Amino acid sequence: MLVKFGNWIFHYRNFLFPVFYLTLFIPTPHLFADTSISLTIGAIIIFLGMFTRSVTIGLVYIQRGGKNRRIHASKLVTEGIYSVCRNPMYLGNLLLLLGFGIFANSVLYLAIMFPLFGLIYLGIIKAEEAFLTNEFGDEYVAYKKKTFAIIPKLGGLGKAFSGYEFNFTRVVIREYNSLFIYFSGILLLAYHQQVMSLKTSATALVIILVIYLVVKVLKRKKILVAS
Repeated sequence: MLVKFGNWIFHYRNFLFPVFYLTLFIPTPHLFADTSISLTIGAIIIFLGMFTRSVTIGLVYIQRGGKNRRIHASKLVTEGIYSVCRNPMYLGNLLLLLGFGIFANSVLYLAIMFPLFGLIYLGIIKAEEAFLTNEFGDEYVAYKKKTFAIIPKLGGLGKAFSGYEFNFTRVVIREYNSLFIYFSGILLLAYHQQVMSLKTSATALVIILVIYLVVKVLKRKKILVAS
């Protein structure tokens, strides 16, 4: 049942997740009385999530993001960052979701939506595990026994980074859409909590939009190419 749920969520996540994110703006009791505390802690966790995603993409890129909105993997990747955690991208996503909930200082989001996201990712992970077991058999089963689904084995981080070069261009090409959404969300929430003026937030949004459009054009013209 959890596998079916994971496959269903995977298929419709691009439509469902934006709706869920809107709950960040619903008035709710605050987690911290001092907004500066929630902003600081939230921002740190958000950037940790972005860093985790960027490192994963920059060191080892895999095509496991789906095909035609269905779970797909062209090969099994077990080296690099994937040697210490089977789902580093989902770890990054969960850190982002937690960070935004704290940044928004929203008890509602942290009490209801974040656990819901946890259940959603559990379903997706189970669905992917079923697919990968069927696709790669004993090779994936052996890999699964050596690594945790989300929590990284910190003792293996040194070896995970050894011998790899960070590809910044690939991160920009693969992540510019997501980064635009993350930074836009930070600015909108900062304005929503009245810690940033409309003029400042609007100006910053315009700058981010210009950067986003420049990257998009460079990618389309194949001036920026991911290796």
